[in-house]
Amino acid sequence: CDPLWFCALFKINDACFLWYQRSHHVVLDGFGAGIISRRCADIYNALLEGRDIGPSPFLPLRDQLQQEANYRQSSRYERDRSYWLGQLQSLPDPVSLTRHNAIRAGGLRRSTARLSQDSSRTLRQFGKGAGASLPQVLIGLFAAYIYRMTGADDLVFGMPVTARANRDMRSIPSMMANAVSIRLAMQPDLNLTSLIAQVSKVVRQSLRHQQFRYEDLRRELGLLGQGQQISWVGVNIEPFDYDLKFGGHQCLAQNVCNGTVEDLTVFIYDRGDDEGLRIDLDANPALYTQFDLDVHRDRFVRLINAVLAEPNSAIGELNLLSQTEKHQLLDEWNRTDQALPNTNFPALFDAQANKTPTAIALRSGDTSINYRSLQRSANELAQRLIANSIGVGSLVAIALPRNELMPIALLAIMKTGAAYLPLDPTAPAERVDMILEEGKPALIISSTEISTKLFGNTSAILNLDTAELNSSDSISVSQVNINATIDGDASAYVIYTSGSTGRPKGVEISHTGLLNFLLAMQDELQIQPSDKLLALTTVAFDIAALELYLPLIVGAQVVIASREIAKDPSTLAQLISTQDISVMQATPSHWQALLTDHAEHLHNVRPLVGGEALPAQLAHKMRKLGHPIINLYGPTETTIWSTIMRLDGDDLDSPPIGRPIKNTKVYVLDQAMQPVPLAAIGELYIGGAGVAKGYLHRPELTAERFIPNPFGSGRLYKTGDLARWRSDGVLEYLGRNDFQIKIRGFRIEAEDVEANIQHCDGVSQAVVTLREDPRGEKKLAAYLIPSILENGKPVELDTAALRKRLEQTLPDYMIPSVFICVDVFPTNVNGKLDRNALPAPSWQYTHDYVAPRTALEATLASLWCEVFELDRVGIHDSFFDLGGDSLTAARMVSRLRELMKRDIPLAAIFEANTIAELSEQLEHQQSVDPLGMMLPLKSTGTTAPLFCIHPVVGLSWAYSGLTRYISTEQNLYGVQARGLATEYQHSHAGNLPQSIGEMASEYIDHIRRVQPAGPYKL
Repeated sequence: CDPLWFCALFKINDACFLWYQRSHHVVLDGFGAGIISRRCADIYNALLEGRDIGPSPFLPLRDQLQQEANYRQSSRYERDRSYWLGQLQSLPDPVSLTRHNAIRAGGLRRSTARLSQDSSRTLRQFGKGAGASLPQVLIGLFAAYIYRMTGADDLVFGMPVTARANRDMRSIPSMMANAVSIRLAMQPDLNLTSLIAQVSKVVRQSLRHQQFRYEDLRRELGLLGQGQQISWVGVNIEPFDYDLKFGGHQCLAQNVCNGTVEDLTVFIYDRGDDEGLRIDLDANPALYTQFDLDVHRDRFVRLINAVLAEPNSAIGELNLLSQTEKHQLLDEWNRTDQALPNTNFPALFDAQANKTPTAIALRSGDTSINYRSLQRSANELAQRLIANSIGVGSLVAIALPRNELMPIALLAIMKTGAAYLPLDPTAPAERVDMILEEGKPALIISSTEISTKLFGNTSAILNLDTAELNSSDSISVSQVNINATIDGDASAYVIYTSGSTGRPKGVEISHTGLLNFLLAMQDELQIQPSDKLLALTTVAFDIAALELYLPLIVGAQVVIASREIAKDPSTLAQLISTQDISVMQATPSHWQALLTDHAEHLHNVRPLVGGEALPAQLAHKMRKLGHPIINLYGPTETTIWSTIMRLDGDDLDSPPIGRPIKNTKVYVLDQAMQPVPLAAIGELYIGGAGVAKGYLHRPELTAERFIPNPFGSGRLYKTGDLARWRSDGVLEYLGRNDFQIKIRGFRIEAEDVEANIQHCDGVSQAVVTLREDPRGEKKLAAYLIPSILENGKPVELDTAALRKRLEQTLPDYMIPSVFICVDVFPTNVNGKLDRNALPAPSWQYTHDYVAPRTALEATLASLWCEVFELDRVGIHDSFFDLGGDSLTAARMVSRLRELMKRDIPLAAIFEANTIAELSEQLEHQQSVDPLGMMLPLKSTGTTAPLFCIHPVVGLSWAYSGLTRYISTEQNLYGVQARGLATEYQHSHAGNLPQSIGEMASEYIDHIRRVQPAGPYKL
């Protein structure tokens, strides 16, 4: 192998020689190389002059080792350790100027710039005036650049130091160099003078504690793992030894290579010659292209020149963009304008229905409806709505089961010119009440079952059932096509999303916005009449509009998945396979649940994904299905999706969100509302045809989030999302700049959840954030400060009771998976709440551990450990307290089915959510219909059960919401139709009930098995 230190002399010509040194950093650092260079010059000069070279001035290496050992036993070591642990507590995420994959690569990529002697002299003079050295000025300029590129107001970067504390240490040519972390509080209104003052103070403090080893600090901070660092970027100011001469000749040193770097380090060399300062940007070639580095080089020099021209300017106001780059960002990459036809979605649907009247428009279970029937049913219902004074300007709420009634009702509402307000039938009644109170709809369209549960005695309700819309009378009545004259600015729908005040807010979308979205998606996706799109998403989530409406304007088919099927990956995969679904849209969480065990059913599906960031690992899995992945991004406030990207090749490693769809403008801006440069991080603003009208009845909030477009006409929506431009005009999504969270595609304001928690007894303060469980899945974690004290200490809260209370006000996806009680909330260097410094949740359940007692319990415990990635799980540990949710339950049931070779209903996990309970249930369960006739929604009470007979679809899941409103003693069972599962129908053909009477007889028999004697509650 290569020697650790090597040197050679190259003869260029008779009058020019090059002395070359190469060493491994393990034996020699830069200071040590300088010692050797000076000794070589001394020897050369002595031999030239005929002098004795004298004894070696170098001290032995053992002296260094002894001094290091003494230091580690000293009080200074403890002071240094305490300083650094205090300085770097609640460490921010390390910043990078690229998407960071922590890849080590061979070689080095470099880009070099030079500052003129005049600029270098001006910087020195500026430093003297500010009472700072040139290196401190340069460090301040580096910090300003990194801040402008990343927006990191709590900025940490690395700086190499000699770590040679005394003269003896400075006499040993060896490796002693260390790295210190410079932590600065950055603000856009800082000027260079105030920034350098802060830099000077921090650098002086850091140098006083420079002996404490960087690797020890990483170990103390728990950052020794792959991809973990205190900081990725660094700066190294290297002064030149001006007195180094060989035989009276000035030595011109050249640093060829500093070795590999993990991310990016800026080296600045003060050569003291006519060439001024030299700046090298050394980078990991796996992370930065040469183009990237050259752009950063030019931009850094532009920042330095801007400071020299206007030294009192705030660093947030310095112009870093060339005119060419500004034109590219604002104009070239936003050329999306296309004329829109003078029409709307209901009219497009009618045109398609007239064109292909007999083609199947939608399927739901065993029901299929062609375009003519769908049009007639929608017209009939529209006439009934008009008879109820519904028309242009009206708002109609809709809460229906996921079947064919839903698209009929949506179409009918829009045909009248009214807007619809979708409600989730499974949402807590209190939350639905809040939405109705603020939205004030003129009418609610629902079903008897749902309206009884959610709306009580509200008078303005129109309950629908399938029979009413399929009667022969309806066909004759609906020959007249209903399509009101609709202005493009009229509202098409209002979607309620989580609000930061604890109250949801209604986003008002216009018909122009919806029309533009549908036509843009058709341009991108090219849906064909032969396609079948799966309608998987709840209509209360705006992305459902793509699934329900896009197929209906091109003659394709909508296949509606019921709520029960949508939440069970196994039955959903079967539906996809049996119905030959060709296009499917879902969130990354939903795709992950499907791909875990059912990828074989998905190879014919073109995958659309959006609603939350797409992990690289999942992107690679999805690509194996055989089709390019369509990655979609957009907030509700800009009409569903605003950017699109076809993912393939290298893009799978860091999936970007792409480019704007037609008639859409996207801008990445800094805090001064100016465009940020390529690769710089800024906030994403969206303009164009899709921008919502605003928030219903919330003018102040509308004015805050929807602002005039400073670069053109119309308005921009302030997304709160962080993004950056790639050099090819593609956007990368980098998370949030506030406390908004996305879980399974649902947008959640952390303050909304916090406000609801703080209304619960015993809670003084609450902070909600996103955390990863041991499986790497995103979960909501709530940190609480209890309001009740005992002996001055907070009393531990009953989190089970807290969760039960939240179930009455929040939908399930907004209820935290884990609750952590703390004494105080940590703050950062700016005195703000530091969410990153909150303690990591303990995903181990705190129930007294009880080991498995039977072989089945041992099997279940092993499976739970596998799914939750825990070392052990007790038989009384709750599935939900361990962080389980509906997707985890689906995955658990799928694995159970594999292990036990039998059908197990998804309800089993919800009914029996400990190993002990589930084991007992499985031991007594016969291998019967996987959608069992008796659905135990709650069976741990003490009173006689309430039996709920299924609605027309045959399933009783709709009654699950009742568990939140009945007493803890009340048992609850749903009675379901037998033989709903396809495999059960095949295995029991000819043995299913043939009449209502036979069905009733079977139901009575099964009810008596649960409760042998009456009276019965139905």
